[in-house]
Amino acid sequence: MPLHHSDFSIDGFEAADSSHLNHYEDLDIESFKVLAEHHTYTDAYFILLDEGATYGIPGSPQLRAAHVTRDLIARTFEIDSKELPLYAMAQSYLVARGCPSDALNPQEGVHDPADDITRALEARVRGDGDHLALLTSYTADMLEPVQTAVMLRSLDPKVVPEFRILLETFDYDSNTHTLREGGFETYEAAVDWWEAWAEEEAPALPPLTPTARRGLAPAAPATGLPVPSRRSQGR
Repeated sequence: MPLHHSDFSIDGFEAADSSHLNHYEDLDIESFKVLAEHHTYTDAYFILLDEGATYGIPGSPQLRAAHVTRDLIARTFEIDSKELPLYAMAQSYLVARGCPSDALNPQEGVHDPADDITRALEARVRGDGDHLALLTSYTADMLEPVQTAVMLRSLDPKVVPEFRILLETFDYDSNTHTLREGGFETYEAAVDWWEAWAEEEAPALPPLTPTARRGLAPAAPATGLPVPSRRSQGR
């Protein structure tokens, strides 16, 4: 099935307020194509590909998770959505909003994992949405192979390692992707790896050690954005 424009199923409904109307208008454009969707009587869930993202801010996420809620009595709708860099993260966002966990599996040929490591890691990412904060991401879609790097931080500062980096690599020849994960005990160590990756000189991701607890977490920023490099200047 080819990718298609989204149908939010809100004919005969009005926006609950102006913010939801504006949100709907932002999403109701041709550049958004449906990768997966699930509908109930009152809700609709979408994972959307923004085909225009590659022409916007370099490195921006190209996926959008969207949730539509319809009030059948008041005949109103509400929409919330979020840009996310990885398909499994978009699934996690929507599962947390009531979508069945197996309802948004992509159609064959759209987002196929290359191996069992990728399948297992994506399953864990889908379940970790409430435990990890997204610090930053970069989708390098002008390089071959296309790669997306994501930096995460545990919401529990006692979890070791506190910082993680996910790296997705897309292979055009097989039309599949791999996902790998590394663990970093400090923000500085994660940034060092990120900057090396941005210069295409990154070492292998360090293994994620078993979860442990520590008495006192070192100081680290609540959010962070690694320093831009030539990878972000290539478009």
